[in-house]
Amino acid sequence: MGRVAIQREPTNRLCRSAAVRRGLWIVRVVPFIIVALAALATAAEHDAPPSQPLVDGKGLFASKGCTNCHRIWGEGEASVGPDLGRNASWHDVMQLAGTFWNHAPEMVAQMQARHIERPAFTPAEMGTLSAYLLYLNFINEPGDANRGRALFDEHSCARCHQFGGQGGTAGPRLDELKDVASSLFLAQALWNHGPEMAAKMTELKIDRRRFDGDDVADMVAYLRGDRLAPSLAEAAAQAGSPRAGQGLFQQKGCSKCHAIGGVGGTVGPDLAARPPTRHMAEMAGALWNHGPAMWAKMKEQGIAFPRLSDREMADLLAYIYFVQYVNSHGDAAKGATLFQEKSCAQCHGPTGNGTPPGASPVDKLPNGSSLITSAALQSPFSPFAWTAAVWNQAPVIAEKSHAAQIPWPRFADDEMRDVAAFLQSRAAAK
Repeated sequence: MGRVAIQREPTNRLCRSAAVRRGLWIVRVVPFIIVALAALATAAEHDAPPSQPLVDGKGLFASKGCTNCHRIWGEGEASVGPDLGRNASWHDVMQLAGTFWNHAPEMVAQMQARHIERPAFTPAEMGTLSAYLLYLNFINEPGDANRGRALFDEHSCARCHQFGGQGGTAGPRLDELKDVASSLFLAQALWNHGPEMAAKMTELKIDRRRFDGDDVADMVAYLRGDRLAPSLAEAAAQAGSPRAGQGLFQQKGCSKCHAIGGVGGTVGPDLAARPPTRHMAEMAGALWNHGPAMWAKMKEQGIAFPRLSDREMADLLAYIYFVQYVNSHGDAAKGATLFQEKSCAQCHGPTGNGTPPGASPVDKLPNGSSLITSAALQSPFSPFAWTAAVWNQAPVIAEKSHAAQIPWPRFADDEMRDVAAFLQSRAAAK
């Protein structure tokens, strides 16, 4: 990638110091970032759940050259960038967009140093890549066996189950499950046998304790014992199909109580509006935690209790995870504040309508155009199109920022989502 030649106006020493000149660059460049994103990201039809995210994404990850710098679950020879299969800093697509943006200057520099051509992504390709990276973390089981042992005792599991030759006989021997222990297995078992387990716990006066955070993953690590954690191929074989899960959500009656994006029942929460879970183990814990309340409501509504096969459970959880990570709704009020703090309003006006009349360009950068009329903010908004634009356009802005010696603006947590929400709210109000 060649450097972008930037023409500068002659400096009026009486009026413009170097500091002022840099300040004006910041005022113009940061809003230009938003212009570039808005211009290139196009709204699309509602993004459909993928069928095989780990299969399709693996091929794309390789064909785009990502393996030149990144490993996945320790597999591969690259060591330039971090392993993208575990311990990700993003939990949904819009946070992934922020991560791409934040690390763009370093990635551009590394690729140029290694003579690696930077790939471009269409919105559809970004949907495939996003699914791959997110599901890699979803199926990961970062368990701590020692903590799992403590949880086994705290939850009084030995009152009903034998493990290591000790314990009760009301439930199955857990020693025999060592080879199949996984978050998916526990999710299915805790759901299918949940009502019977609840009745037995009541009979034995055992307190029903919650599984939060990594509790289920820790329990899996303890039950697995000295057996090695599954490889990427083994874990991927258990991964479900979000597309198949979408059909199951209707067939199993889930939509009678739960909505997805406002469509469905209102007895339970809208599952698309909830923050994304990090791992499948967290969803297994949620099924246990909310089981009694869900069974009571199902009985009240005359809904038959649905038992799920291992494949059905995998598909259903994969679908619920999809609708959570694709959710792009942000806080418009926070976005309005960010729009000011990032100097966007200096060029685009307080509501994103465009450059105030009479404003002139600085250093040949374009005036701030109207953001609220851009295709990126038309309904329905596509987080994949937005993320593709972030990836594709970042090198151009990074080059200009570097030439101007200005700090690279960063989007933390949900800041990008919130700015987009603010702009969408203004577009809807125009």
